[in-house]
Amino acid sequence: MSVFLAIDLDDAARTLAAQVIEQHRPLVPAKWVRADKLHLTLVFLGNADPGHVEGFKPVIDALARRHQPFSLELASAGTFGTARAPSVLWLGVAGAVEPLRALQADAQRALLTQQLPGLSPKEHERAFTPHVTLARSKHNAAFAEAATALSTLRSRPFTVAQLTLYESRADRYQALHRAPLG
Repeated sequence: MSVFLAIDLDDAARTLAAQVIEQHRPLVPAKWVRADKLHLTLVFLGNADPGHVEGFKPVIDALARRHQPFSLELASAGTFGTARAPSVLWLGVAGAVEPLRALQADAQRALLTQQLPGLSPKEHERAFTPHVTLARSKHNAAFAEAATALSTLRSRPFTVAQLTLYESRADRYQALHRAPLG
């Protein structure tokens, strides 16, 4: 099973992101993320067995207790990939970004100490770009246009009050554990 630690969006932010997806879906051929799968990934943990997951739970609980709730908002958009052939369209975040970065760095230190199958050493070195993925495509120049069109997007602030450990299988995410901040 593939697992990752994430922050969930509140209903208003999820609804706004879903509206963006529905607005752009007919204009941009891509694999669009379903609204129920929208999240902000903190740490990808790769393939883990049930024993790893059980080991993660107390670490995540301790991690969550070390960080106080904070406020974020969806803001602007961007792409990953090359400028000529972007492969991912995403919404960025604004607000209490420094507490978010501190939480992500702490999560990475706490959780990436185990050698897990399927976890690339690059996961330890990857720069954190806080985002909510909207769509993926092999090479879609239209993503750049969509990101430009979404440059002024701004959601209402939402409170980040918990962490969620997710399992990803086929086309579904299942919450395995939730830990409240603070």
